[in-house]
Amino acid sequence: MTRRALREHLVRLLYMREFHEADELEEQNQLYFDVILPNEDAECEERDEVLTRLAAIVEKLPEIDALLTAKLQNWNFRRIGLTEKTVLRISAFEILYDDVPAKVAINEAVELAKLYGGEQSSGFVNGVLAKIVKGLEPDDGNQST
Repeated sequence: MTRRALREHLVRLLYMREFHEADELEEQNQLYFDVILPNEDAECEERDEVLTRLAAIVEKLPEIDALLTAKLQNWNFRRIGLTEKTVLRISAFEILYDDVPAKVAINEAVELAKLYGGEQSSGFVNGVLAKIVKGLEPDDGNQST
């Protein structure tokens, strides 16, 4: 599976989590792979890889959400569109905890935002992720919290 295909599955599954209780998530994941995906004439043979990555992202969500909240200017995290929030979470995970170069993670996030989000989603996602990357640079001189 390509990294882009993996990201698309993650966007869908992470998005879907927002509409279900914790005790329903395993069943919802099962439905995604057994019912929804085959109806789209698609296959996901790397199901375990997708679910492992999803679990890793979910485990880090409190840290990721705190960072995203800190980097938002003139925005309330709760008011961000769910599509944009989902794409930001995946990309922030890749930048912070995965071996994906920041430029690649941001570019892929922008493409996902164009695919799944609204007209201005890609610019918003790009701006927030750029702030995260800038904050990770060792000599940025900005120590705000």
